[in-house]
Amino acid sequence: MLSMKPHDSPPFASLSADDALAERVRRVLGAEPEMSGCRIDVRAKGGTVTLSGVVTSAEMALRAQQLALSVTGVDMVWTSLVWHGSRGSRSRPDS
Repeated sequence: MLSMKPHDSPPFASLSADDALAERVRRVLGAEPEMSGCRIDVRAKGGTVTLSGVVTSAEMALRAQQLALSVTGVDMVWTSLVWHGSRGSRSRPDS
């Protein structure tokens, strides 16, 4: 799944800027009580953030994407989050 903001960022960012952006996204996700129980890996490169891991529902996958996109410096969010349904089944979002 892909989400984009309607503005551009520089095509290249330094490693430290990418690390700082990923850390800001992690902090925003971690500060959200509804995200407890979710295991999300965050990677950033040049304004593009990739979220991967396990969340509790499809709604939490969407919420994580929205939260990441709300962080200053994030222009695009790719997700490959997997969620567990209420009956223990695993699902993947459409790509």
